[in-house]
This record gives sequence, structure tokens and C-alpha cells, in this order.
Amino acid sequence: MKVGVQVLAISSRSSQLKQVPLARWLGASYLRTAVIPLCLIELGFLASYWATGNFTYERNVETVSRLSENYLADIAAREAANIEATLSSVEGLAKVFAAETGEALKRPASASPAEQARHRMSADGVFYTSRGGADDTASFYSGVYPIGAEQKDKVWRTARLDHTMRHLKSASPLIQQVYLNTWDSYNRIYPYIDVTKQYAPGMSIPSYNFYYEADAKHNPQRKVVWTDAYIDPAGSGWMVSAIAPVYAGDKLEAVIGLDLTVDTIIDRILALNLPWQGYAMLVGRDGTILALPPTGEKDLGLTELKKHSYEQIIASDTFKPEQFNIARHPRLKGLADAVAKGRQGISRVSFNGREMLAANAKVTGPGWTLVVVAPASAIFADANMLHDQLIKVGFIMLVILLLFYVAFFAFLLWRAQVMGERVARPLLAVETVMNRIGAGEYDHAAPQCGVNEIDSLADRLVAMGQSLGAAHRKIVDQEDLMRSALDSERRVTTGQRRFINILSHEFRTPLTVIDSSGQILKRRAARLTEETVIERSDMIRRAAARIGDVMQSAMQLVRMEDGETTCKPASVAFGPLVRQAVASAQGNRAVDIAVDGDAERAAIYADRTLVHTALSAIVENACRYSPEGSPITVKATVEGDRCAVTITDHGSGIPADELPMVCERFYRGSNSTAVPGAGTGLYLATTLLDANGGLLAINSVAGTGTGTGTGTTVTASLPLARATVTELWEAA
Repeated sequence: MKVGVQVLAISSRSSQLKQVPLARWLGASYLRTAVIPLCLIELGFLASYWATGNFTYERNVETVSRLSENYLADIAAREAANIEATLSSVEGLAKVFAAETGEALKRPASASPAEQARHRMSADGVFYTSRGGADDTASFYSGVYPIGAEQKDKVWRTARLDHTMRHLKSASPLIQQVYLNTWDSYNRIYPYIDVTKQYAPGMSIPSYNFYYEADAKHNPQRKVVWTDAYIDPAGSGWMVSAIAPVYAGDKLEAVIGLDLTVDTIIDRILALNLPWQGYAMLVGRDGTILALPPTGEKDLGLTELKKHSYEQIIASDTFKPEQFNIARHPRLKGLADAVAKGRQGISRVSFNGREMLAANAKVTGPGWTLVVVAPASAIFADANMLHDQLIKVGFIMLVILLLFYVAFFAFLLWRAQVMGERVARPLLAVETVMNRIGAGEYDHAAPQCGVNEIDSLADRLVAMGQSLGAAHRKIVDQEDLMRSALDSERRVTTGQRRFINILSHEFRTPLTVIDSSGQILKRRAARLTEETVIERSDMIRRAAARIGDVMQSAMQLVRMEDGETTCKPASVAFGPLVRQAVASAQGNRAVDIAVDGDAERAAIYADRTLVHTALSAIVENACRYSPEGSPITVKATVEGDRCAVTITDHGSGIPADELPMVCERFYRGSNSTAVPGAGTGLYLATTLLDANGGLLAINSVAGTGTGTGTGTTVTASLPLARATVTELWEAA
């Protein structure tokens, strides 16, 4: 009973199995046992790669952010200290001028005839200077109080300050004007201006910030103070002033002032060599922007006010409009709060939709704040570029992986088709033989396919058929005898039953062999797939190694460009610098040097070391690419407000289509393969000259190199310094 139930259960399960072709069954087996596990493993590797890349990127960003914040804060503090030191010298001069003014107002004086001849009294009661040269002062008594002998005596007393005012202006290049104002609206100013065109009759000078900010109410300590930015009534545009009171006892007699134009401060701010495309701006005590370079104007959507109607502004103070106050910009709230509270540090702000890092430092004297700003995109450019490259490499690996497995699975399907046909064809032949044997055709030739198990099954099936045929013929021959005797018939019947049992056993055995043969084929197929997978895996690993080499080279190039160059300009004698650069670079080559008289006496304003390195690189390049014996000339001249050095060789020249690229890093021309070098000479020279305000021009004709051709001409120009070589020697 139990055996019958098991047979029925097995029969039921067999009937529920889905019939599929052998080739499809083999393909599905390959997919389950090889392709899917390998894909999961490779995807795991890719996920680990991306996770590691993201982790590295985040750590890089954190490190770069911390270093850049510290660096910007250090720059802001250092430059603020420099500005403070510069302004301190102006404050010292203001103290000297205040003391001199107090002494002059105490002592009587008589005016010279020439000084008296310069002054006029207008119909509306103004006492003023009617003429004067560039080296003279101008005087203006507005007439808000009647002008009498006492007032004129004050004019003659202050006339003795003219030489002091001239010396003060020449003492500092920052000072644009030197002046004094009295409580009764008398002004004396140097250099000379036409006061009748700039000042209005009856103007009350104490109502202006450059006077009242020094009075007892605003300046009880009687020290030198700095004004906010205002439009100068004397016509010099936006100004800030260092002002100091002059007292006679407790009475405020006068206020002296030294004017600095905002343009002068902007020039100093623009001269800062800041990294990451950064720039600096100067903010006043109340948050008003005093100095802002063009890049900052663009970022904040501001335009410096440079055109003024002095007929309108002379009547009262005119300060910078509200839009120049950082507190009026919501995006700068963090920076405005830090400036208002005098807190130094780093703020993250948004300029025109760009995230910026802003480092602020206090300029103690006038209470200003220097803000150094740099775009975050430039700071994190290298880290972002590396992250983008990692993502790009990951996607390339994914595409390569997908393409490989598509091809690999197609190959497996083709192999499954081939193997299925090879196995199915002989099995169909065996099935045909079995059907014919069942139909009574017992004699057949055994089909051969080259597979031992299947060939063995076919041989045994044919032998069985022959045995069945022989048995069948024997039964037929004995049929008559069987009919003749019951015993003989029973023996024949018993023999037939035994034969059926034997036949059932013989069928079961070959079916078992077929099943075992399928298992063996399966095991062999698995071994064949493993060899193919190993071969393909080696190919993937070699490709991954090559990709790893490219990544390692890019990382090494970034690390190679991570340096910073600091430029420290000063007045440098031009002629000796050129000769020293040629001497250090020419080696054993003869170089003709020509320095004209103007160049010999000229001085440049640059960093001596950096310019020496740049010129040496150009000369060394000319020596390297010129044939032995060909002439190399170096000529130094002065052209306008710049010094120029022209280096000419007679080498093979540079093709016209390569000229725009010769100053790029690591670029070497197509005709330079026989010459050793790394392609960094002109790139280095361009970078160093640019840091010193210099320019580099290249003119070349390719195809020469005999020593008589045109070759290459490189011209480097640098700005002249204010001092000449003679003055430098005298100063030393």
C-alpha cells in the first residue's frame, strides 16, 4: 500500500514538471550558477568602490575646508595688520600737523607781499586765494562770519604751515590732500585748488563730518580719528580722512586732516595676491564698504560712484548710499554680524548665487574691517575634480562590466545551444530505434555520437532489440508446439513473464545511465564555465589595473600643482637682473647681451627671485632648442612704462598651430622629441611673470634650425618702478 502511494506521488510530481528543451535548460543553469552570482559580486565591488570614493571625497572636502579657512583667516589678519601699520604712519603725521597748527595759531605773523597779493575779498564776503601753483596752498574763508583783521591775521599765521603741509604730503604716497579747518569756517588746503569753483560762499565747515567727528562730543579723547567715506568738497571724489583737533585750552580752534582717496586704498587692496580667485574688500565702522575691487562689484551687484556733481554736494555731507552697507544685504547677514560685533573669523556667505568663504580681520586704528573673500567652488575645485573622475571611472567600469556580461551570457547561450543539439540529436536517434523496436523492427545499427555513455546506451539498446527479435522469432516458431501441449504452453507463458521482468530491468538500467550521463555532462559543463570565467576575470583584472594606473598619474599631477607662490615685489635694478639671469642659464653656450642706456638706468617693481627664475627659464629654453654654434641674443630695452627683455634663438622654431599651447604645462612641441625636457619652461615663466604684472609674447617660424633661420623670439615685459637705479643706489 505504501509503495503504491509513493509511486502515485512520484508520478504526480513528474506530471507537474514543466517540459523545456535541453538547450534552454542548460542556459538557465548557466545563468543561475554562473552569471547571476558573478554579477552580484562585481556589483558589490563597484558599490564598495563608490562608497570608498565618497568617503574619501568627504574627508578631502573637510580637510581642504579647514585648511582654506585657516589660510584665509591668516591672510586677512596679516593684511589687516599691514594696513593698520600703514595707517598708523598717517596718524603719526596727523599728530605732528596738529601740533604744528596749534603753535602757528598761537604766534602772531605778518604776511609777505606775495602772499597778500594772492588773496582777494569777493563781493559776497569770501576771503580767498585767487591764484597759485601746484606747489602752493589754497585758502578760503567762507564769510559765514564777517571777515575782519582778526580773521586775516589767522590766515597769515597759518601761511607759515605751507612748507609743513608740502612735506607731509610728500612723506606718504597715500596722502592726497593736507588741510586745516577752523571753527569760523576757514580752510587752508594743499595742493592748490580753485576754491571758488569747489566751495560755496557762506558754507559752514563745522557741519561736515571731517570737522565735527573730531569735536569734543565725538572725540572727547582728542586723538586722531578716521572719518567714514564721503565725497570731498574739494573735488577729489570719495575720501577718508585722518583728522585731529587743535585746542586752545578748552576751545576747539581748528581740525586738521590728511585725506586718503578711496581709489588709493582700492589700489592697495587690488595689489593683494590672493589664492582661489579671491579678493579683498575694506568695510568701515558702520558696515559701509570703503574699498571694493571690480570682481566684488560684480558679485554684489554694485557700481562704485565715480561721477559727482560738486555744485550739489558742497552744501552738506555726502556719504556712500545704503546699498554699500553690508547690513543691507540679507545674504551677508553672518558677515555683517561678525563685523558689527568686532568678531574675527570665517563666515559663509552667498554672492550672486555663489557660496563664498569670507575671513574678516579688524584694522584697529580706524576701526575698519578687512574682509578676504574666496569662492568655495575654486577652493574645492581639485577635490570636486577628483570626485568627478572617480564617479566617471566607476560608470566606465559599470559599462564595461555590463558589456562583458552581456557578451559572456550570449556566449553561454550559444554553448548551451551547441551542447543541447549535440546531446539531443543522439537521444532522438536512440528514441527512434526504441520506437522501431517497439513496432517489431528488431535489427538496427547502433547510432554513434562520440559520447561514451550515449553510445553505450545505443549499443545495449540494439543488442536488446536483437535479443527481442530472436526471442520473438523463437516464440513464433514454437507457437504451434505451445498449442499442442498445455505444459509446453505454461512453460512458454512462464518464460514470457520472466522475459518481461528482465526487459523492465534492462530498461531501468539504461535510463539510470542516461540520468547519470546528464549529471556527468552537467559537471563537465560547470568545469568548462569555470575556466572561461577565470580567463575573463583575468582580463577584467588587467583592465582594472590599467585604469588604476591612470588614476594614480592624475593624483600625482594634482599633488604636483598644489604649491603656492608668494610674490614680494620691490624696486629692482633691471640691467644687472637680466645679466644675472643669463649667466645662471646659459651654461656653456655663448649668449650676446645688449642692455641699452635706458634699461641700464631703469628699475622694475617686482619680486627679484621670481623674475630671475622666469628669465632664466626662457634663456635656458633658447639654449636647449638651438643648435650648437647658432647665435642666441638677449636685448633689454625700455618701452613706455615697461621694461622689456627679448630673447632670440635660431633653432628649429615652433609650428604656428602649436604656438598657443607652448605655455601649457607639460606640453612639448612635435619637433622637440630629440631634445630632453619636461615641457615646463615657458609655463613656469608665464606663471611667474604674471604674478609680477609681467607679460610674455612669443614669435616663431618653424622649419629653421641651421643657425641662419628666424627661430623663436620670446619677449618678457615688466612694469617700471617709480625709482631709477641711480636713486636705488643713492638710497642704499
